[in-house]
Amino acid sequence: MRKFYLSLLLAFGAFLFSANNSNAQVGIGFIGGLSTPSDEINNIYNSDNLGSVGKFVRDGAKTGYHFGVKIRMPLVSGIMLTGGAAWHRFPESTIDVNDPTTGSKLITLSTVQDIIPITAGINYYIINTGIGLYGTGELSYNYNKNTVNVDYNGTSIPANFDTAPTYNRVGAGFGAGLDFNAFLFLANLEAKYNYANIIGRDSGEELKAYFTLSLGIHFGTASAR
Repeated sequence: MRKFYLSLLLAFGAFLFSANNSNAQVGIGFIGGLSTPSDEINNIYNSDNLGSVGKFVRDGAKTGYHFGVKIRMPLVSGIMLTGGAAWHRFPESTIDVNDPTTGSKLITLSTVQDIIPITAGINYYIINTGIGLYGTGELSYNYNKNTVNVDYNGTSIPANFDTAPTYNRVGAGFGAGLDFNAFLFLANLEAKYNYANIIGRDSGEELKAYFTLSLGIHFGTASAR
């Protein structure tokens, strides 16, 4: 865990040092949204769910969600350097433990996977007038952790054991986004397909992929002019 936080500080330090040396305007943003494992995409992004915003958000959040921070720095016309960190949580399975005599529920065991990527990438703007349309690509350093939580009488208590060891992997993400100028801030919608462990997988370890749909607000820099 200490190595993870050190990597986070070094990544942001390098980003801010680069921004300071280039005299570029740096903006900060906050994002949140849905994180959907690759095998759940068809179950969430279908006509039944997309017809109702409420149902879409509720069902999507059950498979995964995220919150994070983004930094943007214009490089040249139409190109934006990006960096950031986020927390992605994927609830995986739930097991109820019942009293064998009464059948009443005693506790609930739930397994959860957390992925925390530190990212650096590029936004390339195809349109950049009142609305910005861009393609994006990034590299990520991912901190992965699987845990078991115990729910007792509505209170969630982290268990003292992990379902798998904590590990780090290098990944990448590719997608597209839209920027909307809202005067006081820049609103953003971004869709991205992410690979969490392209480099550093153990023998037999499957490739982990997930899709993210993020809403964000950004301050300090409007676009890549």
